Amino acid sequence: MYKVVVVGHGDFPSGVVSALELLVGKNENILSLNLNEQRTHEDLENEMNEIFKNNSRVIVFADLTGGAPHQISSRIMLENQYSDNHYVVSGISVGLALEIVMGTVLSEPKDEDVENIIKDAIGQNSDMVNYMSTGML
Repeated sequence: MYKVVVVGHGDFPSGVVSALELLVGKNENILSLNLNEQRTHEDLENEMNEIFKNNSRVIVFADLTGGAPHQISSRIMLENQYSDNHYVVSGISVGLALEIVMGTVLSEPKDEDVENIIKDAIGQNSDMVNYMSTGML
């Protein structure tokens, strides 16, 4: 089973985890790390290092591609290479997180299938972004 860690600015990570809990139930393998006044960049770096070091299967969801939580998680993952089964997915939405959680935390995929689960979820969810306006009537 994979551990999912949602990282991001402010309360975004805890909000995503709250939504996931509502949709799939509470799960000890899904956690949030909010980068805010209480958690510094150094704190996040230390916590992410421990998570990667102590878990052979980790998927990190980051709020913004290129944002500090994304950079910190990616750097630690790539510099240390504790496992071949570590991933960072950035620019997430609740829909994307839900689909990946269902395929990796709520099921038992083969490690070699996880990358495709993530890529397929990204492809399917990119089609879910939409807009409406009153001018459409």
